[in-house]
Amino acid sequence: MNKKLNNIFAFLLLLISGSAFALTNDSEQPIYIDSDTQNLDLKTNTVIFTGNVYLRQGSIRLHANKVVVTRPSGSEGTEIIDAYGKPATFEQTMDDGKKINGEAFDLQYEVAKSFLKMRNQAVLTQEGGNKVEGQLITYQIDKQQLVAESDSNGRVTTILQPQTKQKN
Repeated sequence: MNKKLNNIFAFLLLLISGSAFALTNDSEQPIYIDSDTQNLDLKTNTVIFTGNVYLRQGSIRLHANKVVVTRPSGSEGTEIIDAYGKPATFEQTMDDGKKINGEAFDLQYEVAKSFLKMRNQAVLTQEGGNKVEGQLITYQIDKQQLVAESDSNGRVTTILQPQTKQKN
């Protein structure tokens, strides 16, 4: 799970930044999760972290009100990770020192499918000002395909800064 969780953030960084890469040793770092409460249900293979949940692994930072980790088949590599917040946020540092930030009220990552779904006011921002905003942002990691969608009342917004501004 550690490497797969890190991969989602690394690929998001790659997608937005083009030539930048996430810190190469993040996936080799332990994952620390702090929360007010933790509930483990062995029958359903579910762990629920609630109350000011803070996850860190290397340069990765995730803040949420609640994080649910489920192993539907009970075997490693099938985890579904759901994070909820107002909004839930994440950050990761790239090898070039720039940061990527994401936020949405609902984040879901399906490890086996290498699929990230950000719902409800989703925003991805790269240091330097590049940004994608939509009601729903999905990313199929293995195919490197991102789709941003709006709801019936809005539109998808993408902001791409000129190269000179990105270098500052």
